Amino acid sequence: MSSFAETPGMHLQHLILDSKATATTDQKIACLKTLRIVVKNLADPQKNADPKYRQLKLSNEKVKAKITPCPSALDYMKALGFGVTNEDGEEYLRIESSKAIPISDMEASLAELNAAIEMLVPKETSFSEEKKTPEGFVVRQQSSSLSAASSSASVTGRGMTEKQKARLLMEKKREREAEEAKKARQKTSNLIKQDKFVRENDANWKSKQSAACVKSGNGINTFRDKFGEGDN
Repeated sequence: MSSFAETPGMHLQHLILDSKATATTDQKIACLKTLRIVVKNLADPQKNADPKYRQLKLSNEKVKAKITPCPSALDYMKALGFGVTNEDGEEYLRIESSKAIPISDMEASLAELNAAIEMLVPKETSFSEEKKTPEGFVVRQQSSSLSAASSSASVTGRGMTEKQKARLLMEKKREREAEEAKKARQKTSNLIKQDKFVRENDANWKSKQSAACVKSGNGINTFRDKFGEGDN
């Protein structure tokens, strides 16, 4: 029975902690992703019976560039059942066809590799600032993009009380009305500027009656114009 020091998980820990070499974080991630491809294929019942998925050519330049910086990767592969083989001057890591591959072990190893990669991949730093709207609803603005879960919660209102949902709706309505008012002001401003430009630059421009004047005749008639002062 293998000791704990010989298990794949222990070698994976050495790789992450870099106890045998000084590899950069990017090199470790590249190495782990290469290992993940190999293990993912081995976790597939159909692929792991194919000899090409049961070996890794160490003399391949791309493979060498990703594996060599992390010596613990070789120990990890050996712990999975791979052995070093030389064939026609080429060096391979290979699991012999006569050796059974436990799917459950490969699935567990795949989960460990995913967790290891997640540990090393840089996380986005998020800075937030809170402000209170006129309706009393607290709005949090973040410098980085929100996660899918938090974004979904803000849209659907999950996790909020009825009062908070109502305030959120009021805030959304206020923002929409403010945006519409802003667009209307901009449109009016543009029309005024356009009209001013035409009056100042078009020699054929003439003042015209307003729509109200045209509708009632030569001018806007008042009630007195139409019906007189009336009886007292």
